[in-house]
Amino acid sequence: MLADLLVVLGGALAILLVAEVVIRLTLRLARHYGLSGSFVGLTILSVGTSLLEIMTHIVGSARILREPETMDTLSGLLLGSNIGSDIFQQNFVLPLVGLIGTVTVARRMLATEVGALIAASSLLWLACLGGAVSRLEGGLLVLVYLGYLFYLGRMRHDARSRERLPLPRFRAPLLALLITMCFIAMGLLADPVLAASQRLVAMLPLSGSLFGVLVLGICAALPELMTALVSILKGQQDISAGILIGSNITNPLFGAGLGALISGYTVPAVIMVYDLPVKIATGALLFIFLWRNQSLGRYAALTLLALYIGYVLLRAVFFQVDF
Repeated sequence: MLADLLVVLGGALAILLVAEVVIRLTLRLARHYGLSGSFVGLTILSVGTSLLEIMTHIVGSARILREPETMDTLSGLLLGSNIGSDIFQQNFVLPLVGLIGTVTVARRMLATEVGALIAASSLLWLACLGGAVSRLEGGLLVLVYLGYLFYLGRMRHDARSRERLPLPRFRAPLLALLITMCFIAMGLLADPVLAASQRLVAMLPLSGSLFGVLVLGICAALPELMTALVSILKGQQDISAGILIGSNITNPLFGAGLGALISGYTVPAVIMVYDLPVKIATGALLFIFLWRNQSLGRYAALTLLALYIGYVLLRAVFFQVDF
C-alpha cells in the first residue's frame, strides 16, 4: 500500500513538474503573439494548470476501453478528482488568494467569467443525470468549451496586448514541438498513477470518487494554487483570478467532456446529489459576492473557506459509498 501511495504522489508531482514546463513554454508563445494577461489566464494558463486532470481523464478513459470491468471505479475516481479539484480551487484557493491579495472581476465581465464557471458545472451536472455520461454528451461538452474559447478570442477587446516579444526564427515551431513531447510524457506518467490509485481504492475503505475528491483532486489543484500565488506576488492580479476561474471552466467541459467522449462514464450518485450541487451553489454565491463589490472581500473569502471545510467533512462522513 505504501508503494502505491508513493507512486500516486510521486507520479502526480512529476506530472505537475512537466505541466510547469508546458506553462512556461506556452507563455513564451503567448508573448510572441502579444496576448493579454486576462486572456492568457482564462485560456492558456487555465488549460496548462489543468493538464493533470486532462491527462488522467484521457489515460483513464483509455484504460476503461481496455478493461471494461474497471468502468465504475475509474469513472468515480476520474470524476471525483475533476470535481474535487474544482471545488478546492473555487472554495479554498480563490478565497485564499483573496485574503492575501485581491480577486477583482469587473461587473461587465462577470457573466463571461464567473457566469461561464456556473454554466460549465451546470452542463456537467445535466450530463450526469441518469447515472451516466455518454460519448455524445462528452462531445457536446467539448464543443461548448471550444465555442467558449472562440468567443473569448473573437469578442474580448483585450485579447491582445500592446506589447509583443517576437521569438527568433524557427523558435516558435521548436517550442510547439517541445510542448507536444511534454504532453506525451504526461500521458506515460498518468497511467501508473491511475493504476496505483485503483489498487489503493480496493485496499482502503474509500470509494473511488471520495479518493478522487480528497487525494487526487487536491493534488491536481496544486498548480493552480502555486501559479495563482506567484501571480499575486508579482502583482499580476488579472492573471491569478483568470487562472482559477478559467480552470473551473476547463475541467468540467474539456477534461470531463474529453474523457467521456473516449469511453463514456458511469456517475456515482453522490456526484449528482452532493458534489456538483455544492459546486454550482457556491459558484452562485461567488457570483453574488463579486457582483456586489466587484472584488472578493475578507468576509466573503472566509465564508467560502468555511463552506469548503464543511463540504469535506460532510463528504467524508456521510457520502463514503459511490453506487
